[in-house]
Amino acid sequence: MHIDNCCNASDEIPVASSAIACDLVDSYHHAIYRIDTGPGSIALRIGQFSRSLSDLLNELKCTRAAIISAYNPYSQQLGHDENETAHRSLRKLLIHRSYPIIEGINLDPSGQWPVEKSFFVAGLDFDTAKFIGQKYSQNAILWMAEDAVPRLVLLR
Repeated sequence: MHIDNCCNASDEIPVASSAIACDLVDSYHHAIYRIDTGPGSIALRIGQFSRSLSDLLNELKCTRAAIISAYNPYSQQLGHDENETAHRSLRKLLIHRSYPIIEGINLDPSGQWPVEKSFFVAGLDFDTAKFIGQKYSQNAILWMAEDAVPRLVLLR
């Protein structure tokens, strides 16, 4: 199925056309992206400014970040062991490249999709974030700039 920009919103960085179904893109928009920052956590929503995210970016002295998962490539639900293997591989790649990372999870409030582990990666440039998401066969990543508004980036 090939869909041309039927789902683009102002809080989404569009691709020229996308192979991702609109209902799946809607699921991404309704999800909660949680960054586990120690005693508390930061809950992010696509398109919504986050004071906590802004504070975290300032604390880390960076103006950009991404949230990337290796779970369920192209939204094909894998078993726990396969997802954990992919997650460990992503962690190893990010650590090898010396990116500061914080563990996180992606939650579907409707319960249709299982919880997915992810990483908040501080200081990652846009093209590298996309490359890593594509390397792990992801449909999308979240991108944040200094305005502290998470944006959906479709990768295919």
